[in-house]
Amino acid sequence: MSTERGMSIFLDIFRRADKNDDGKISWEEFIAFFADGVMGKEELQSLFMDIDTHKTNNIDTGELCDYFSKHLGEFQELYGILEDLNKKINGILASTSQSYPQKSRIDKFITRFLMSEVVNQTSALQKPLESAANSLDELARKESNITPVHISDIMIKPDVAIVPGRVVRRAKRQISGLAQSASEASFVNMRLETQVDRLATLLDRMENRVNFDGVVDEEVDTDADNTLLLLQVDMDVKTDKKEDFKNATRDYIEAANSSPGCLSISVRSYIDSNKFTMYQVWTSEEEQRSYMGSDASCKYEESHQENLASPTQTRSIWWQLK
Repeated sequence: MSTERGMSIFLDIFRRADKNDDGKISWEEFIAFFADGVMGKEELQSLFMDIDTHKTNNIDTGELCDYFSKHLGEFQELYGILEDLNKKINGILASTSQSYPQKSRIDKFITRFLMSEVVNQTSALQKPLESAANSLDELARKESNITPVHISDIMIKPDVAIVPGRVVRRAKRQISGLAQSASEASFVNMRLETQVDRLATLLDRMENRVNFDGVVDEEVDTDADNTLLLLQVDMDVKTDKKEDFKNATRDYIEAANSSPGCLSISVRSYIDSNKFTMYQVWTSEEEQRSYMGSDASCKYEESHQENLASPTQTRSIWWQLK
């Protein structure tokens, strides 16, 4: 795999394209990620085969990086700058999250102002890039008579689907809110939006109890800043207590959403069933335990004695951001 400056961005591209996190990009995943409303099926199939130099009908990280490293041209310098900028921003956010709480009110104001101005400047850079990209897309559509391929034209494998979408949308909104508030102490998690789709896949696996035998285990440092705690809580509610359970759950979620460290919390219900599943995403185990000791959480636990037909079943897993 190419280690040239700027190529680490393609590792992120690979992770976003590899929806089921099996370490390779299938044809279906390739279409889902690269189809742009211009290229036809045969064109993309030819490109897929060119990248797949190992002829395995899958694309690995090395193949993806090697192929695009030969076509970067003047973009290589730009990608290198983006790579350096990304590292610098992460470093500044991490150090700011440590120093901000101890600063005076004036210094905190200055920090917020400077952070806001960084957002404004990066947004100003983004606008002409978006305009240029849209112009290139429009020009390509006018020049081509080929029917573009759509993901619906390709048979999707069952494990490619990303569920649940509501969890994804809610997490993205909350993460966006984090990025807009420089006073939050969780600056190091502001790149979470790039991980949301992968988290959704993992939640889907947890819910459906997919066999993880084919997944490569990795050691996770639970004390690191780049880890998240995911919880799945299964609950079987008494038939005559559904409304009481829902009311208690609403209060619990409202309190959790305002609690430090809670990135996402939502509940899934099942048709013609008394079963409910709650998904929670926390920045750390300490934050989650702290909330568990709160009045709102204790009150919710007490309500389970009246509302649930059986004890809750809780499963947890650590997720390490790449």
